[in-house]
Amino acid sequence: MPKTVSRHGPDYPSALQEALAWLGAPPADDPLRDLSPLRSHLAAIAPLAIKPLQYLKILELFQTRTGLTGSTVKPLLLDATLPVAKRLRTVAHGLMTVHEALAAGYLKVIRTAAPEKLRGLKRTPAHLCSLGLANLAQQFEVAQLISAPAPQDFWSQAQTFYRLIPTGLPPDTAPPPAVTEAELHMKGMLALAAAQPEGFSPREAAFLAEYLRNCAAALEILPAAAASAADGYWLDEVHGFPPTASSRRPPPGDATLHFSCAALSRLARLHLSHIEQGVRPETFGLPREASFPDYRSVLARAADRWASPPKRQSHRRHHGYRVEVCTHLGPLWQQLRNGRAATETEVELPASDWMILNESPSGYAIMHVAGELAGLVAGSAIGLRTAPDKPWNICIVRWARSENPEHIELGLELVAPLAEAVRIARRGDGAEQPPIPALLLPPLPALNRSEALLTARGYFAPGQFTLINESPGRLQVTDCAAGQLAMHTACIEIFEFERSLAPA
Repeated sequence: MPKTVSRHGPDYPSALQEALAWLGAPPADDPLRDLSPLRSHLAAIAPLAIKPLQYLKILELFQTRTGLTGSTVKPLLLDATLPVAKRLRTVAHGLMTVHEALAAGYLKVIRTAAPEKLRGLKRTPAHLCSLGLANLAQQFEVAQLISAPAPQDFWSQAQTFYRLIPTGLPPDTAPPPAVTEAELHMKGMLALAAAQPEGFSPREAAFLAEYLRNCAAALEILPAAAASAADGYWLDEVHGFPPTASSRRPPPGDATLHFSCAALSRLARLHLSHIEQGVRPETFGLPREASFPDYRSVLARAADRWASPPKRQSHRRHHGYRVEVCTHLGPLWQQLRNGRAATETEVELPASDWMILNESPSGYAIMHVAGELAGLVAGSAIGLRTAPDKPWNICIVRWARSENPEHIELGLELVAPLAEAVRIARRGDGAEQPPIPALLLPPLPALNRSEALLTARGYFAPGQFTLINESPGRLQVTDCAAGQLAMHTACIEIFEFERSLAPA
């Protein structure tokens, strides 16, 4: 337990006295009310000339309060969508600022405290590095929950802590637990970054971060670049760039840290194999949720990325023209069902203007320019068209980034150049179930995909169903059989099917 610090003393600056008085008072009933004073008091005492050991004791008191507040804030972010609500984004950035301040405080203590005095408190530089890296890991995780990039100099600071872990340790001795803990925090951040968390929904990213708190030790930090660039990553301290796959960009000469996620990928696949065989995930230290289909999908996607970082399959063409995007599939489905141009339809289509940053045959990178939007998350389906008289392309959001509420970028995978609005009906428990809306996607021979249907998450099931295709003056009903699931995300499913030759 951190020791208490007396808040009395004629030489204490008022800012320090106020901070100590606040720390000495009971926590607020609502931990969210502690967030603002946490930020202000940490910022106020940071520049003060406080003795290192005293500063450390104060930081540890702030750390306890931060843990209580973080446990309240993070669940609020699990269902966040873009653009993130103003209050929610403010709260998230506040928590990130607190973790950043705590990490900077521990780094200050490491650099100014005498090692022998730290040992008197049963503390070591490795222990403080572990605390600092733990705060950076929390800061990074919260950033992923709101689709924000890591703060500037984040990775440089993480590497600084990593280099300081062995400070003062006798050579050729077994590392103490604090060293292992500090390295685990660093490995967890590296693995989360390598999994490309901007491609996961907030809830998926939170699950992956939890998985790595238990399993990141399998990531290998290497003394030099990996023999094979296929599974190697590098991190440079000079420019502060995030982890980069060697297969996408060769490491520069000043790359100071190399790592491989190959062993971590094998471990994740082993866990998936055990779960599919019916082994409870708790038996090997994973949360119960790891057995759920959605989370197995998260782990499988992460394992694929750790084993083989995605490579660009085609050249990207940089452009700057505008497109129209509809992020609400309900109104888009209704317009497609009417089969009319946007200027003629009675359906008010909530669309927004975006700029194409670059494009390839497989998709687009776009930036929001104007117009209302809501509900965006990695894995959702959207419509995109280049002009009012052009068909709607159907795309899946593969990644989402938002540095601030006014700036949103999306990476889109093109899954169909056009679509038809249809409904599908199934029989369940002997009774006909109400038809559900779906988008009929044409065959794509280039992707070896036959005719397919896009539905909301959770509707796919093997077996027979009825396809209902309606338009003004026309009704077509066809018996069909569901085929393989071609794609599923946190929001949608795409599955192939075969039509029956017999009349429905």
